[in-house]
Amino acid sequence: MKNYPGQKKIYGLYHKIINQIPKHENYYELFAGTGAIAKLLIEKKSPAIFYLNDLDKCITDKLNCIFRQLKGISILNWDAIKLLETMKRTAADTDTFIFMDPPYLHSTRPNSIKLYKHEMTDADHKQMLSSVLQLNCNVMIVHPVCDLYDTWLKGWRKVLVKVRYNNKTSLECLYMNYELPEQLQVDAFLGTDCWDRQRIKRKAVSLVNKLIALPELERNYIINRVQQNFV
Repeated sequence: MKNYPGQKKIYGLYHKIINQIPKHENYYELFAGTGAIAKLLIEKKSPAIFYLNDLDKCITDKLNCIFRQLKGISILNWDAIKLLETMKRTAADTDTFIFMDPPYLHSTRPNSIKLYKHEMTDADHKQMLSSVLQLNCNVMIVHPVCDLYDTWLKGWRKVLVKVRYNNKTSLECLYMNYELPEQLQVDAFLGTDCWDRQRIKRKAVSLVNKLIALPELERNYIINRVQQNFV
């Protein structure tokens, strides 16, 4: 599934997505595709329970092969809109995070090209968004900037991202129904760009090395003081 259309393992894009994902216990991806974001979270030791869903049986079969040796991962083969209807009754807390990367509106694609076995009409998008607005958990939706999404998700927090697909630039948006997280599920990609991530990493290494160099009693004293201030 390396060349799966619309997959999100693109340098710079997945950093921005993961840097907006708040702490959670249950992770749902309703249009899993390659499951790229879930894979990265798992690789970076996210403790969440994962539910990866896709309507395409060929995709879920591949996901089952990829994740079959890992615990805490369920692969689902549902229509995402129907799954959302069930989640309106069950996902009612901040322990649940839903990531949605639906097939984009045809009007936002070059030449309205068909890309997937199971596409969505404009009416499907509206039905999906209607269901999403009735959820009481943290949700992120990725979609190119367009009037339909801007209208339905008015009031949601937005982060704009320029993405290169096949030598063409797309202006995409992360739509989120929650404030900027105070705690991230995974902080391995913290930073606005590669230079900022490098700066943060160097600062962390420097501070850790200074702590390691201290006598054990002093080091433990400082660690305890830090913990007291952030509890």
